[in-house]
Formats: sequence, structure tokens, C-alpha cells
Amino acid sequence: MFGFMSGSPDLTEYRRHEQEVERRAEQTRVARERRAAAREQARRQAAEQRAARAASAARPARARTA
Repeated sequence: MFGFMSGSPDLTEYRRHEQEVERRAEQTRVARERRAAAREQARRQAAEQRAARAASAARPARARTA
């Protein structure tokens, strides 16, 4: 395996590096998913607000009854 002997400092360092790379990749993936979820939530809220504004603008004014 890559010329490493089991228990050698090089193999230990290699494994440590691989674990760090995997940890960073996982953190990046989680952050990307969180940003995507936040964008989707903001998009939905904006659409709801647009719909509410359009509905209130299209609604005829009520006649006041004294």
C-alpha cells in the first residue's frame, strides 16, 4: 500500500491527512446544504410576500358603513 509499512510515521501522517480531508469535505457539504436551504426559504418567503401584496392590491376597497 503506497510503500508504507504498517505503523510507520508516514502511514500515520497519511491517514491523519486523509481524515482531515474527509472532515473538511463533510463540513463543506453541510455548509453548502445549509446555504441552499436558506436560499430556498428566502425564495419561498419572497414569493409569499409578493402573493400577499398582489392579493391586497387586487382586493377592492370596502365601502365604509357609518
